[in-house]
Amino acid sequence: MFFCFLGTIPLFAQVTRVVVDPSMQKFVGDISQLDRTKYFNLHTNANTPMLQQFFETYNVNNCGRGFYGPGIDAKKLMGEVGVYPKSKNKPSTKLKKVRRFVATEHPRNVYKEGIDIDGFANWAVNYFKSLDESERPRWYEPMNEPFVHAKDFYDEKDWDPVAELRVKTEMCKLYKVVGDKIHAEPSLKNMKVLGYCAAWPSFELKDFGNWKVNMGLFLDIAGASMDAISYHLYDGINQVGQDNKRSGSNVLAIMDLIESYSFSNWGIVKPHAITEYGGIAVKEFSMIRNVQSIRSQNAMIFELFDREDRLEISIPFNVDDAKWHITKQNNYLPYKAVLWRPENMGVPKNEITGWVYTDRIHFYNLWKAVNGHRVYGVSSNPDVQVQGFVSDKQLFIALNNLDEASQNIVLEVPGISENLNMLHVKSLTVLKDDLARYNEIKLADLPEQFSLQANETVVLAFELNKSPKINGSIHNKRYYSNKYLIPIKNREPLTFNFNNVDFTDGKASLSMSLGRKHDVSKRPLVSVNGKAVMIPLNWKGYDQKNRRVFFGTIEIPVPQEFIKKENEVKITFPDDGGYLSSLILDVEQLKSK
Repeated sequence: MFFCFLGTIPLFAQVTRVVVDPSMQKFVGDISQLDRTKYFNLHTNANTPMLQQFFETYNVNNCGRGFYGPGIDAKKLMGEVGVYPKSKNKPSTKLKKVRRFVATEHPRNVYKEGIDIDGFANWAVNYFKSLDESERPRWYEPMNEPFVHAKDFYDEKDWDPVAELRVKTEMCKLYKVVGDKIHAEPSLKNMKVLGYCAAWPSFELKDFGNWKVNMGLFLDIAGASMDAISYHLYDGINQVGQDNKRSGSNVLAIMDLIESYSFSNWGIVKPHAITEYGGIAVKEFSMIRNVQSIRSQNAMIFELFDREDRLEISIPFNVDDAKWHITKQNNYLPYKAVLWRPENMGVPKNEITGWVYTDRIHFYNLWKAVNGHRVYGVSSNPDVQVQGFVSDKQLFIALNNLDEASQNIVLEVPGISENLNMLHVKSLTVLKDDLARYNEIKLADLPEQFSLQANETVVLAFELNKSPKINGSIHNKRYYSNKYLIPIKNREPLTFNFNNVDFTDGKASLSMSLGRKHDVSKRPLVSVNGKAVMIPLNWKGYDQKNRRVFFGTIEIPVPQEFIKKENEVKITFPDDGGYLSSLILDVEQLKSK
């Protein structure tokens, strides 16, 4: 049992204080109600009876991602990439219906250097117009992780920088034209185009040169033609690059830079589409390797919850039974990310006697009941994540530990003692190189304190005697600067302005994202309207020492009285090097009912 109760905590023990107030409704932008369809999905486009039972049992949306589209369809019909059938579709203004899933393709089935971009885009429009509504996707992501495959499309040596840029630029132009032509087709107004599906968002490498020739390049060329910006978030190594543990501050920094670019260039924040996320499973299938990804999925979903107002879709990378992988070449073993495995593994498909869940099912079991509107929650420790939701007479509180050590938790829920009927606790702990520990218990009372283990996520479901009365609300709003990716120079102040801020009562903070080497400062002098503010010594997640460069967000509390309608923030570092990638003012405005 990993969710464990503690006696009286010694005076010298560090305690994390978590407060969740069910009487205080929380809004992220204008959204309070949890939209489960944005979060609880499966990476598949199939709909078998086995899948349908799963969707119903675990309260999962039948909305995933599949690999098929106009590229592979034309290749099958014409025998090669870049040649397209003649259109047989007549012009139509009748709005075509769509189904909620993401359609994408392998780059090799869509692209070759020198491709007829207009020809492909015209074919894509005709292809989607001709589909049955059950096959037409809500979202089209033209290629899966295309830039890491750029080397496959030129004759120069692998990773040649000139050739890489040439191919990536042409890929970006393809996205732009496809987006523009689909948007210009009246019958396809229900479809959205996503891109570029980045596999490796290590933007900070080479003094953010990696941003400039990847995501920055794409956004400059095609970003305005996209409905949402898509990319993948993984702990581990995805395709290429360094070993990343993105959970925590790194995820925040990635998303904040994309948002800051969006606001600075277009005056709006285009939504994120996280079409894969989790932890990379390495080597061939084993029960231990299969479940490791859930640790990362639980850590990342907490951050995604706080961006629902600017999140198009998110898909944890859990796939169905992936029968295509069960071959002699793969020793008849399942694919590493499957939700189902054969009960008699290691045999050809025709000898499989039945299917059983892998331990990835614990992710869906943990979250299956969570629903309702958000309520305010706060943690004294950035490594202890918290979310709260109320649905009628149920209060859900979710906690996750990002730290590598266990945390002593004191959870305060105002008014809970006189309103509690029963407490259901679900606990999921995924230790490195070990099987998952999943437990469920019932309690009559909320413990005064308990221990949250490393890599543990708990969901506490409070059965209440009556629905909590809403006495007020907290409204989260972000204010963006028009500056991003600012070089850091020794003792040269960086100035940011945040204007027309609507804030009178509540909490404020600055989300400061840095890309710097480990031997330089992460604690500059910061002033808000001429008044100094202190920078915390801790941030979400680990110290990133195994990465070449620190790239993460440090959240800096700002006293309420410092914030005005027009604000000037100055940040001064004591040394040279790296970049301040983004600075965002976050306010939590308190409103009485």
